[in-house]
Amino acid sequence: MELFSYIGLHTAYLLIFSVTLGLGLGASALSHILFLFSGNDGKISYDEFKLLKISRVVIWIAILLYGFSGLGLFTLAYESMVELGIFYASMTVAMILIGNEIAFTLRHLPRVRDIRKGSIALDAFVLESGVVSAVSWIFLMFHHVIYRTDIGYFAFMALYAVAIAVGMLATWLIRRSSVRSHDALILKRSVLAALFFALIFAGAWYAKADRFIKPADIGKRIVAEVVGPTYTLDDVALHNNDEDCWLAIDNKVFNATEASRLHPAMFNCGKDVSDNYHKNHGEGIRDKMMKYYIGDLRSGSGLTSASAQSERTEVLKPYRELYVDEGSWNPRELMLVVEKDVEKLLAIDGTTHKVIGRVHDVGFQPHTSVYSSDAKYMYIISRDGWLTKIDLTTLEPVVSVLVGENSRGTAITDNDKYIAIGNYEPGNLVILDAHSMEILKTIPLTMEKDGKQIESRAGAVVEDGNRIIVALKDGTSVWAIDTDQPGFPVTHKFSDIGEGKPALHDAFLTPNGSHYIVASQGSKTVWILDVATMKPVAEVETGETPHTGPGAAWGNYIYIPSLGEGLITVIDITTWKPVKYIKTGGPGLFVRSYSKNPTYPYVWADTAFGERKDEIYVIDARINEIVKTIIPVKGESSWHPEFTYDGKFVYVVSQSANEVEVYDAYTFNIVKRIKSDTPSAISNVGLRIEEPGL
Repeated sequence: MELFSYIGLHTAYLLIFSVTLGLGLGASALSHILFLFSGNDGKISYDEFKLLKISRVVIWIAILLYGFSGLGLFTLAYESMVELGIFYASMTVAMILIGNEIAFTLRHLPRVRDIRKGSIALDAFVLESGVVSAVSWIFLMFHHVIYRTDIGYFAFMALYAVAIAVGMLATWLIRRSSVRSHDALILKRSVLAALFFALIFAGAWYAKADRFIKPADIGKRIVAEVVGPTYTLDDVALHNNDEDCWLAIDNKVFNATEASRLHPAMFNCGKDVSDNYHKNHGEGIRDKMMKYYIGDLRSGSGLTSASAQSERTEVLKPYRELYVDEGSWNPRELMLVVEKDVEKLLAIDGTTHKVIGRVHDVGFQPHTSVYSSDAKYMYIISRDGWLTKIDLTTLEPVVSVLVGENSRGTAITDNDKYIAIGNYEPGNLVILDAHSMEILKTIPLTMEKDGKQIESRAGAVVEDGNRIIVALKDGTSVWAIDTDQPGFPVTHKFSDIGEGKPALHDAFLTPNGSHYIVASQGSKTVWILDVATMKPVAEVETGETPHTGPGAAWGNYIYIPSLGEGLITVIDITTWKPVKYIKTGGPGLFVRSYSKNPTYPYVWADTAFGERKDEIYVIDARINEIVKTIIPVKGESSWHPEFTYDGKFVYVVSQSANEVEVYDAYTFNIVKRIKSDTPSAISNVGLRIEEPGL
């Protein structure tokens, strides 16, 4: 196992797979050569028979190792394999090989033993079995060499049948002087049968192929099929965010948008990331990454890609869809699910777990939301800059306002007067009147860093009473804006957080609202600010790339998950020292506790992505140990636990499974599964209102 961990599981499987193919091919070739050039007098010597028996044992060992290593490689790259016709063709060949070897072992080998005694001559069936074995191993090796080239199922099987026919014809020509006339006839008919199947497969391939090409498309087809799509670094640079993310690795270009959605804050979209990729994943490009391959990187500059950034939505017109009577729910009990890819908001009654309605068209990949203190209104920002106000008593959208080009954070002041939105593009903080939705002020997040004037993206945006605290993601700075003062001045600036290593990401307030905690991902720390004195009090080391999420606390402890490793850091807020590191199955995004009832002892956490992305953990905060591991949907990404308002249930989203799961908060048993289209986040209205900073 130490050797496996050193060279990598994929490399170990690949090594076994390659050796296996060599063993199988060598043994089958030796066996058939013995049939071809031995026993011309109708007899096989003892030594030749012994070699035949050894070759069959080797072939069976090769088959078993082929199955073991092939299954291992399949589990590591099944997403890309199942899309290739050549994969299914090689599985068909493998089944033919196994059937042939069973027949040879049970029927032909005993007959060869009789041949050795001189009772009968070699017959056509034994010779044909040798051809099938040798050709099958050759084609399995062929598939191994060109496994990423989808020549198609029918084309591969047509070539296989032709090779069988050629092999049998060659066998007959070599043995024609010694083979019996009856067996010669069988060999000839077998050649014709193999050619017949080759024609059938070739016909199926021809019928499926696109045979009608317009003359004007010939040049494009030559480039696309022979050369393949090529892009410059300028093309890649256009796709520079997690809604449209391209990467270059080893002169190959990947559309990693799908992966980046499940892998927040970790991608350098729009760049050549070869060095960083190999640092984390070793030599070569993993099969899971090749799933996103779209073309090659070529030298030179200039824009050649036709698929540049999509056009911005000029007018947003969200609308509701109700499944129950209007007003038949308590807004504080609502569980609001962001349906990311379809730009919708799903509303569920947290007391009955009944879907009550949807709000459609709330902008591209809706992100974070905040709520008025009376639970009357919701304000949700989409990543393309649309802020939508929704009446939670009716689910009717009130108005949508464009506040940026690439938006993330939201905050609402405790007096319900002002909404603050943090933007990635342009790097600024926008303050709006919560009633009229009029933009009142835009604060550029510009500052001097390393002797240069920079514009920073906005990280977390958190409200502290009527004060707004914004983290400057790239500026490694935290600013405080006082909305009670005319002109909304920036009253405090804290710089060089985390030794100035970007990026500051998300943040939350402790349950009593006394301290502000922000994740400094580059320095592997969280930075703590006393909001009463507005003085920094500590910077605490965490796991790799901390991600606070909405925060979790129990007693004197707060819990910080990590995006870069499977580790949750438990920090004592009386000493600001880590007291426990809880190991999990992989990088995590969110942890949640039930703040309304301090005696509830459990903290829920996710894995989010990685090999064990389907795991949810229940931590007993009294001992800071994982006491229950839940798998909502096997193999599917599950995250973002959220309590219902009464604390009786915990909701979890399984984005890739298109499902929301409901669990009993005390027994941890599944209560209900609710269909949802790409759910990515979930919030309970009442809890988010009552928890400070949310």
